[in-house]
Amino acid sequence: MLYILSRLPLLILPALLVGLTEFCNRGHVKATIKWVLQRPHEFALNYLLVFGLYFLFVALTSRMRTSYWIVTFILLTTSLVSGIKFKILGLPMLPWDLVLSSEGADVAQYAGDLLRWELVGGVAAFFLISYLVLHRVPRTARKSNWPERAVLLLLSAFLLYGTYTNKPYKFQNAFKISTIPWDQAENYLQNGFLLTSMLNMDLVFIPEPEGYTATAIENYIKEIPRRTNTDGAVKPNIIVMLSESFWDPTLMKDVKFSEDPIPFFHSLQQTYTSGTLLSPQFGGGTANVEFEVLSGNSIRFLPQGSLAYIQYVNHEVDSLASILDRQDYNTVSVNPFHNWFFDSNKVYKDFGFGKFISSEFFDSGVNGLYIPDTKVSEVIINEAQKSKGPDFIFANTMENHWPYEPWKFGNNNHFKVLNNYSEETKGIIETYAQGVHNAEQSFKMMVDHFSKTKEPTIIVFFGDHLPLLGNEYGVYKETGYLTENDPDFLKKMYSTPFVVWNNYLPEKKETLNINPSFLGPYVLNLAERKGSYYTDYLYQLSKKMPIIPPKNHYEEMNIKEEDLTEYKLLQHDILFGSRYGYKDISEPIIHKDYVLGFGDMKIESVDSEVLASPDSQGESDTPVEIHGHFFVPGSIVYLGDKPLKTTYHDESHLTASIPKALMAKKGKKTLQVEVYDSKKIAIAKSNPFELAAK
Repeated sequence: MLYILSRLPLLILPALLVGLTEFCNRGHVKATIKWVLQRPHEFALNYLLVFGLYFLFVALTSRMRTSYWIVTFILLTTSLVSGIKFKILGLPMLPWDLVLSSEGADVAQYAGDLLRWELVGGVAAFFLISYLVLHRVPRTARKSNWPERAVLLLLSAFLLYGTYTNKPYKFQNAFKISTIPWDQAENYLQNGFLLTSMLNMDLVFIPEPEGYTATAIENYIKEIPRRTNTDGAVKPNIIVMLSESFWDPTLMKDVKFSEDPIPFFHSLQQTYTSGTLLSPQFGGGTANVEFEVLSGNSIRFLPQGSLAYIQYVNHEVDSLASILDRQDYNTVSVNPFHNWFFDSNKVYKDFGFGKFISSEFFDSGVNGLYIPDTKVSEVIINEAQKSKGPDFIFANTMENHWPYEPWKFGNNNHFKVLNNYSEETKGIIETYAQGVHNAEQSFKMMVDHFSKTKEPTIIVFFGDHLPLLGNEYGVYKETGYLTENDPDFLKKMYSTPFVVWNNYLPEKKETLNINPSFLGPYVLNLAERKGSYYTDYLYQLSKKMPIIPPKNHYEEMNIKEEDLTEYKLLQHDILFGSRYGYKDISEPIIHKDYVLGFGDMKIESVDSEVLASPDSQGESDTPVEIHGHFFVPGSIVYLGDKPLKTTYHDESHLTASIPKALMAKKGKKTLQVEVYDSKKIAIAKSNPFELAAK
């Protein structure tokens, strides 16, 4: 009897862990209980998953208590992070989020208000009950013997493998489990966090679609009507600026502003091509919008919640950059954030850019929390002025990134909300209005500059996704923009504005409502630049099907799955297949001279008043002046492996001080300029320069 009592926790504790996981994700006791009562099959399968996980650790450690606390730590950590993400972005933590620890840390600093007393109290109650069950039931500390551990290991494997593969026993069928992979929020609410995570593991690996063969791809490509409107005489600069969270707040019709936050943008909408993009993202996931615009591929054909840059761009992918590089364009990407964020450094190289200028190379402070958008425009203008030929510049901004609390821009909020909303809502809207105004000013700076130049230029300015204005769409709801069960939810919350300005084409205004993946082909056509088989296909498809919504909106938009078969297969060939469509691309997609920064840093000469030799008898540090190319404010001069006190003057001039002790050491003295990122990784180095004795 005592043995049986000592093993009862093996049955009770997994149920507690399921309750903890769902409570941390859902944030409310009532919501958790409601799910257990309404979804008993899903609860039971989540219970078996925890059962299997717990058995696995008991089998490995032989200790019931130790195993329980290990599993508790894993589930508590992941479910808390998932709950915070769900509150902020409307999606739980998904398997591919595990590679986004840096982004998670960036968001977590603003998520403290989501850890409410109910959540803290619930977790405390869980620990109390767990303690009583584990430490007050007789003999629970008893170690499992080898036969018992072997049985538990086999049972664990059967439960975990069986649930994941649905073999040899069809767990999913037996428990009547259905999945909603295109709507991960609903998938989670229905199936629970653990089961959803387990089922999503299968979505990390993309299966080959039916009908994918070399012959099929070649036949599709042969049938693509190729554009013929290419003008070799005019090669306009093409500048594409993705403006972080740019949206038109005046679309909240009931909100009264003291003045229009974006009058310049509104004026351009009246005379130039403009419209909306149906973004695949809300409140975050900028890289997915970039991915669509630059490559023409669609996030709609990938697992919801995934990040293509991190998961799938692990080889060269033809993009606007490589297409225009083949037409002798200088191709530059500008992003005022860490070079490693979203794997940007790797991705822009795979996309065929010649240069990537990240935040480590900017000469700027921050406005609010991030580098000002006007500094991005300055970099764009300078790059266009320096180059000899036409430019393709893709830029990403950060100044208007969440959060939108009143403290963000200090006392620089010039736009007031005249309505009688809550102070929190008014503060958020006013801060956001200032943010989009600042973004608009950066756009205006470029338009003003290129209006005066003789270089033909096209500038595309667009928002990537709507902003996070309060928890659970709080601001949108309080202002009446979003109603409960709003039938226009998709259109309202996923449509972002864009404008296409130019300084050389005849006036022709179009109003477009398109997919982000169709924006690149549209611009190539407007600029009369040669496209690829893929962009020409997408241009034609956009005429017939300008918007590709989530799958559950196909019917209302009169879209049939078979209408997208060709698109899916061509995309699969590019991202996961053998890239049969690339066989006619004669030049490498990856740029042979790809560089991170403004160019290859180079030391041309070093001047010093003191002999740079072992016999130097200077009484103080030795000052040196370094002349060269492409130095940046973050440059550090090294003598061997020793960093020197460095002063940046301009891109061709640095000064540094060599300590007396280092000067006195025998041997060669070699200087090198290096730039490090926030992870302490050297991302740019100059040539080594050996100091010569006088």
